[in-house]
Amino acid sequence: MDTTQIVLLAIAVTLAVFLVALGFQTFFVLRDARKTLIRMNRLFDNADDLVGQVRKPIESAGNFVTALTAGAGIAHLLKRGDKEKKK
Repeated sequence: MDTTQIVLLAIAVTLAVFLVALGFQTFFVLRDARKTLIRMNRLFDNADDLVGQVRKPIESAGNFVTALTAGAGIAHLLKRGDKEKKK
């Protein structure tokens, strides 16, 4: 073997070692990203449940206000109708 072949072999071995190390690092990064996404999904599910629990009373209060407004409108119409009958 002459020196050129030895240098090329050394470079090829070095590159192979670096590529294997890079492959392992990529595997670990992707595994950690998967764990993070699972945790975030769990967090978003909990937040969705919390928002649902907060939304129900607010909708009930909105329905109550709508009913009061409708009742006030009916009372106003009845009151106006009584004034017209008196004339």
